[in-house]
Amino acid sequence: MRRVAVVTGTRAEWGLLRPVCTAIQARDDLALEIYAGGAHLLAPAMTIDEVRAFSAEKHEFSMQQTGATGRAADAHALARGMASLSNILEQRSPDVVVVLGDRVEAFAAACSASIGGIRVAHIHGGDRAEGVADEAMRHAITKLAHIHFPATRESAHRLERMGEEVRRIHCTGSPAIDGIAAITPLSDARYQELGSPEFVFLLHACGRDARLEEHDATVLLDAVSAQGRVLALAPNSDAGREGVVTAITAAHRQVMHVPHLPRNEFIGLLRRKEVRALVGNSSAGLIEAAALGVRALNVGTRQGGRERADNVVDVECVERGSVTQGLSRALELSPSGAHPYGDGDASARIAAILASYDLREHSLAKRNSY
Repeated sequence: MRRVAVVTGTRAEWGLLRPVCTAIQARDDLALEIYAGGAHLLAPAMTIDEVRAFSAEKHEFSMQQTGATGRAADAHALARGMASLSNILEQRSPDVVVVLGDRVEAFAAACSASIGGIRVAHIHGGDRAEGVADEAMRHAITKLAHIHFPATRESAHRLERMGEEVRRIHCTGSPAIDGIAAITPLSDARYQELGSPEFVFLLHACGRDARLEEHDATVLLDAVSAQGRVLALAPNSDAGREGVVTAITAAHRQVMHVPHLPRNEFIGLLRRKEVRALVGNSSAGLIEAAALGVRALNVGTRQGGRERADNVVDVECVERGSVTQGLSRALELSPSGAHPYGDGDASARIAAILASYDLREHSLAKRNSY
């Protein structure tokens, strides 16, 4: 039986990794461990509680510190995460470590495992998304990983062009799509508790000065709240997030805001027919919203390069006029629900490959294919 360690460090990526964990647990030939920490441990959201509620053996690692923000703080967090995860990996010695995406927690885990002689399986490799340092970290994880689970054919081809051997690449689709069709719309009572929103605001910082992040968030909130009721969700723990939080707090008379919604509630909210659009720069606007047929207004450069479906309107310059025009264009869309991210069965495919991969074809020793 192979022992699989799934590493989660953020609320967003846990929503994608949870169905993967469930698929691993469903197999008799795999044993699941979850290593959780990083931004999960940050107040006020403390999303670690969602991971703790999942039935599996768990180990926690420390990285970020509440109140410590900025690029230098991220670098220090990386060092703490690698030290903490290296200790866990040395004690537990799993057969394979699963990471997702491009966050600093995934990078810490991939470094610790790969350098420590443990195979790394990487979900959502090969994507493009500018983020803060996301593009660099995602592709660095690719070079550290031994098994690749890209979400789209384009991402799989990009991995090949990066010199990864074809036999290591398994195009599975995105686990972000798994199970969302079964999530029912949010109940009337809960929807009303959240202010009966017509728009969901989810804007993450891009690593700039907090004043610039505050400006963009304020412009977007003003423009969207002029069109209808808004629910604002707190941003990720990226450098500059305090600027977004300041803008949300200042807009408390215009918008309802909550620190976090569990994934089932978030998807259930998007499934309400009253929700006219998701606005901000979250990948959820390009992936989950696309699968749900929900309109998305994507602002700025954070998702630059990521594949789009027909539900998205992009506005690069975050000024009142361009945002208002972009929102008007987004509201005219009639999304088809077609997207490039798979058929909703990615987690089962990932679990099957983790159980059956050939040790020789996915060896620890790697060689560029060109």
